Amino acid sequence: MDASHSMAPAGLFYVFVVLVEEADYKSTTELFSKNGDEKTLGNFIPKSESDFLEYAELVAHKLRPYEKSFHYIAVLKTVMRLSMTALKAADAKEIASSVQAIANEKLKAEKEANAGKKKTGTKKKQLHLDKPDDDLVVAAYDAVDDYDFM
Repeated sequence: MDASHSMAPAGLFYVFVVLVEEADYKSTTELFSKNGDEKTLGNFIPKSESDFLEYAELVAHKLRPYEKSFHYIAVLKTVMRLSMTALKAADAKEIASSVQAIANEKLKAEKEANAGKKKTGTKKKQLHLDKPDDDLVVAAYDAVDDYDFM
């Protein structure tokens, strides 16, 4: 017995309605959309400043699904390094200061979030050293007796 026979008629009807609606939506968008109307990284060529901002959003949208990956930071570093090869030092410094400003904002937000939490057990540990004037030190070190075992 397969899954379609085990479903109630109402459940089957619901699945059918959802499939029909999805097919209708797909055919409608294909019918009324112009060819090449959707902007993607492959077909969008930025020309103005606003176009480049929109292009940046497309790039970010393409990378964001991988934020949880272990390699995400390496990808961002590599993208920055490869895309900045032709820049002058002044432009690279401008980008670095922009990234540093973002890092400072995030650090400030993290500190504010952690400020409400009470710190427990943060007493600094101390190292106790014996002083030469201690009562336990009875005699000074005598090197002559080191090798005399009899």
